[in-house]
Amino acid sequence: MSTRTLALVSFACLSGLAVLAACATDGSAPVASAGDEESKVPSADAAIDVLSDAGDAGTCEDCEYFPATCSADVLCPNELFAASGSFDPRSAVNVIRGRSENDVWLGASVGAVAHFDGAGWTRADVERESIRAFWLREDGEISFATLERLFSRVLDDGDGGAPSTDWAPRATASSATEYGWWRRLLNATWANPGSEWSWAATEVLSCANFSCQVNPDLRTSGLWRLRRSPSGAFEITRVISPEVCQATSCEGMTGLHASSANDLWAVGHTGAAIRITDPDSDTPALRRFNTQTWLSLYGVWAASETDAWAVGAHGVVRHYTGHSVIWDIVSDVPTTQDLNAVWGSSPSDVWAVGDAGTVLHYDGKAWSRVKIAGLGARRPKLTTVWLGSPGHVWIGGQGVVLSLGGKP
Repeated sequence: MSTRTLALVSFACLSGLAVLAACATDGSAPVASAGDEESKVPSADAAIDVLSDAGDAGTCEDCEYFPATCSADVLCPNELFAASGSFDPRSAVNVIRGRSENDVWLGASVGAVAHFDGAGWTRADVERESIRAFWLREDGEISFATLERLFSRVLDDGDGGAPSTDWAPRATASSATEYGWWRRLLNATWANPGSEWSWAATEVLSCANFSCQVNPDLRTSGLWRLRRSPSGAFEITRVISPEVCQATSCEGMTGLHASSANDLWAVGHTGAAIRITDPDSDTPALRRFNTQTWLSLYGVWAASETDAWAVGAHGVVRHYTGHSVIWDIVSDVPTTQDLNAVWGSSPSDVWAVGDAGTVLHYDGKAWSRVKIAGLGARRPKLTTVWLGSPGHVWIGGQGVVLSLGGKP
């Protein structure tokens, strides 16, 4: 059982879900984590182990999926972590998102940020924070370490000066005092193009106020919104009451995606899948769907309002096909590794990534394993995937960025 899986157990028991299966030690329920491990860089000695090609590669059980030579139809390491690249091989890539295949942003540990312009990657560091999410606005970019620690680039503050192309820290204010009681891990953000709001998916790491620890009823939402006011300040707003979140199990959320401006999916621990309608309104509506699993779901991607995919612990995959209540079970998944993210360019071009160098592709009919070349004996944890268009896939993880043929 992985560390992440173990870290999910007692949290559900504390949150009053009242489901015995959810409290079993099978990765089916969350628990407060000891901390954000991905925000730390391993020691130099650890890097030696991470990069080692030691061992007889010919005896490995999964050699067929890890060829030595790169070719156009397999995934290959990209320049950022090459011998002459600009990223420390111990860095973890947390998020890759873009506006188009020629405008892509990457966030990693210890403030490492890079931008792809269609020809190559350019590094542009932020303060020593682990960048976990982006809000790519029409007037600039915002990067998130946490929901209350964010940085902006290019945004005009209305002072008459030229917008800066450097990343600058921005202050946030919370209109919900409950937010400050909890230390939260930011897992994902989502904003529709041109939207006033960016949604955020969080889970509790710890409570800074003793009253939170002794009164479980004070647990708050894992779903928040953030906006930029006319004055230029950023404000965190709770739009969902704790009571509603307890009823829908939206306390620990991990992934967000919308196929339209009026329909947003959020997934999380204990198999939670929440549909949010009118997400930019003053009164968004929530409804929980049955994913037929208590396993944690870590990522979601929607092709349309009747076609969405969710992935999670132990290789669980669920497919929403328009039912009023239920997501479909997908039984032909060729892995039992944790799947950490999913993205696509169409209903017949969907990618999922996970632990131990696992990459899966759905072609509209079935899921299959995708080969990765040039890793030797390494099997890195893969944490994020994004597509600008068919064939233009970017995948990031522990000390690696992958693309088809190693090219854009």
